[in-house]
Amino acid sequence: MSKAELSDVEDLVHSCGFYHAKAKDIIGAAQGILDRFNGEVPDNIEDLTSLPGVGRKTANLIVGDIFKKPAVVADTHLIRITNLIGLVETKDPKKVELELKKILPPDESNDFCHRMVLHGRAVCIARRPQCDNCCIRDYCKSSKN
Repeated sequence: MSKAELSDVEDLVHSCGFYHAKAKDIIGAAQGILDRFNGEVPDNIEDLTSLPGVGRKTANLIVGDIFKKPAVVADTHLIRITNLIGLVETKDPKKVELELKKILPPDESNDFCHRMVLHGRAVCIARRPQCDNCCIRDYCKSSKN
């Protein structure tokens, strides 16, 4: 990928949206991994976020799912649900990540985040939550309204 033509990578990621920027970042990240990390994908947030197109959410996903280290992937579902159940009181992804790192057992943080995403997609849907079917409704601000 580090030597790929931009147009070739754009063709591969075209369906994802923002394909031009993503293709450029993919090539840049591949070059960075080769040049700065000897061809090895970094296993920590700081090094990963130094690569083009890699934000904290993606870095945490890689650290947690690939390297099996504790990580908090602060996506829209996690942010919304943890605010609703009172674990955090901020919508800022980095602040949510740091607050949850303080309270989640490290060995359960990855699984917790994935479960919140699945819960947010299946039950606690942003514009049409299914509170009657929710297993955490007793703790939720939304279900009490």
